[in-house]
Amino acid sequence: MRLSSATIVGILLSLALMLGACGEDGTTAAEKPASTTRPASGVPAHPTAVPASCRQLRPFVRSMANLRDDLARGLSYDDYLGEVQRVRSIYARVDADKLSAGCLLAGGGPAERALNLYIDAANTWGDCLATVSCNTRTVEPKLQRKWALAAHQVTASQQGLRRA
Repeated sequence: MRLSSATIVGILLSLALMLGACGEDGTTAAEKPASTTRPASGVPAHPTAVPASCRQLRPFVRSMANLRDDLARGLSYDDYLGEVQRVRSIYARVDADKLSAGCLLAGGGPAERALNLYIDAANTWGDCLATVSCNTRTVEPKLQRKWALAAHQVTASQQGLRRA
C-alpha cells in the first residue's frame, strides 16, 4: 500500500504538532511546574545543553565524530574496522526506550544512519580487498562518498541533539 503525498505530509505535520506539545518526559508544558518551562522569550536557558533524556546519545555520537576525524587523518582497513566495531559496541549500550521522541528524531535517527553508512563502507572496503581485480583507485570514490554522507549525518545528529 502506498500513501499519497498529502497523507504523508499530514502524518508528518501531526507528528510535529504532537512532539512540539510534549516535553522530554512526555508531559505537556501545562503539566510541568512553572520553573521547568522555557523563559517567555522561548529561548532555553542553556541553548547548547543537551536535554537529560538525550545525554546517553552523546558517547555514541562522539565516537562517530572521532571516527570521522580519524578518517580525515587516514586509517588502514584493520584500524577502520576496529573503530567501526568500537562504535557499534557503544551503539549497543544505547537504550532507545529511555530516549524521548524528540531525541530519537533529532539526534538518534541521523546518528543511526551515520553508523549504517560507516558499516556499509566497511563492507564495501572488505569486499574489495577480497576481490583480486579491485584496487584502491576503484573503491576509494565509493568509500569517500559513504564517509561524506556519514559525516553529514554525524553533524546533523550533533546539531539535532543541541536543539532537542
